[in-house]
Parts: sequence; C-alpha cells; structure tokens
Amino acid sequence: MTSFKFNFASGDFEVADGKVTKISGQELIKNKIEKLLRTEYAGYPIYNDYGMPYLNWIYGQRDRELIKLALSRELSERIVQQVEGVTRVYDINIDFDRRGAKVTFAVETIFTERDEVDTWIAF
Repeated sequence: MTSFKFNFASGDFEVADGKVTKISGQELIKNKIEKLLRTEYAGYPIYNDYGMPYLNWIYGQRDRELIKLALSRELSERIVQQVEGVTRVYDINIDFDRRGAKVTFAVETIFTERDEVDTWIAF
C-alpha cells in the first residue's frame, strides 16, 4: 500500500522534482497516525466515523489524571482500530502544558515491533 506524504508542519504534501512524494510501509503508518491524531472525530462531513474525539471532553475537564486515563484509552483503542497495520499502542506518556499536552507512545506494527511516536495535542 502506498500513499502521498503529507507534511503537517507546512500543511501541504511534500513535493520532490515536481512530483508528490510517495510513501509506504512504516512511514505511511506514522503519517496516518499523525492524520488521525489531528482530525477531530465527526468534525468534518468527509470523515464521518474517523478521528479522535478527545477535543470535546478535554476543554471542559480540569482533572489531569482523568484526562490521562481517557486519552490513553482513546489512543490505544482508536489507533489500532483506524490505522491499518498497527497491532498495538503502548508506553503512553502525557506531559501537560498550559496550551496542551506532549504525547509520546510506542507503536507495534506489521513492519516493526517498536516505533516511537511523538506529537503535540493543543487544547
């Protein structure tokens, strides 16, 4: 399976020699995980049953331990369900800041036993 590489920092597809860069394997899985984490669940008509629903409940919640538990559950369940090739999400670490949380976790896929994912969730 192949797809086009999306650069989330620039907000556009990566282009090399005038052509959109194709990716596959582990790189494709990591790109799909990033897309899933950045997409609000049911926030867009095209993504009817896709994305992460955490933004709705994080905004009103002040208990950081409750957020950690719920976010850990969402990550470990939804990534496996919605990203083809991921078999397990584990070692989830969440560090809060005033504006969001730095989230790191390990992913087991059909290509590798352990790959680190490091992302920022703003709220």
